[in-house]
Amino acid sequence: MSHNAGSVMFAAHQDATRFAGAGHVDLKNIGEAEARKLMSAEHKALGYRPPPGSLAATAQAEAAKHPDASADIPEQALEQAAIEDATRIQSLKSIDVDQIESEEHRALGYRPPPGSLASQAQAASAKHPDASSGLPSHELKRAAIEDAAQIAKLEGERGVPLSQVGIAEASKLMSGEHKALGYRPPPGSLAAKAQAAATNHPDASAGIETAALTKAAVEDARAIETRRQETVDANGTAVPADVNVNTTTADEAHALQSEEHKTLGYRPPTGSLTAQAQSGVDKRAQEPVTKELAAEIQGQEHKAVGHLPESGSLAATAQSLADKNANDGGDRTLGDVGL
Repeated sequence: MSHNAGSVMFAAHQDATRFAGAGHVDLKNIGEAEARKLMSAEHKALGYRPPPGSLAATAQAEAAKHPDASADIPEQALEQAAIEDATRIQSLKSIDVDQIESEEHRALGYRPPPGSLASQAQAASAKHPDASSGLPSHELKRAAIEDAAQIAKLEGERGVPLSQVGIAEASKLMSGEHKALGYRPPPGSLAAKAQAAATNHPDASAGIETAALTKAAVEDARAIETRRQETVDANGTAVPADVNVNTTTADEAHALQSEEHKTLGYRPPTGSLTAQAQSGVDKRAQEPVTKELAAEIQGQEHKAVGHLPESGSLAATAQSLADKNANDGGDRTLGDVGL
């Protein structure tokens, strides 16, 4: 396992939004002429200008990087892709309010109160039943968590003294942050740090009320979601910040592929996070582990989690294999042990 384990599901959904609605339209090589045709066709299908996150808007943004390029897509195929994406956007109208309500309820642990983003969305929906934010699912989730964090600030006390937290309070933090994120809090999160600290004084108690623990958990979840915004690597490829394709294990790459495939409805294309992660796994499977490679992996994982990687982690396994190879001249690879 690597530090990427807690980020796989989120990263798969986030990366899929780069391709959502694209079908077999090659956005990587699309030019301005084709992007204009997509915009015109999708505008016509929707009856209004395609919103951010639509196929047409994404195509325009990509075409701006290479305006004179061409993906050689037949006009009929462009029109069909535009119609399919317009249908996808229309379907968002029925899920925006429900998703915001669900995400904010989950983050808070109770029904969002009057004045919350969820209640405002509900009121706006009643006035404009055919409207839609047009935002992708992960953006709606982030907005809901941010609003929950603001609400939680009004109800909890500041600060969680980890040196005094016991197992009971750490468990509440883990539960609250898990609920807010929708997945197990990753290494480096407040909940993970609290659990580690509580093992040193399991019977202790900082006397923190449940409302304050909920506030702290939601605020940390918000910080984690904010950090998980796309960055761009040296090749100009968008990669979610919390997933390092150089240290993703075979199991994590498989989980990425499965989730991104499920989200897109087709096999993730070349350039996707899934493809990059699998490429890294395939490369390591052919490369005998040297002390230099082990040190590089350990350095990247150490930087990611803020402490030396635990026993059984990718970094620790790489170090073990490197030592064995150095001792007997072997050519063991991480692929040999399923990593």
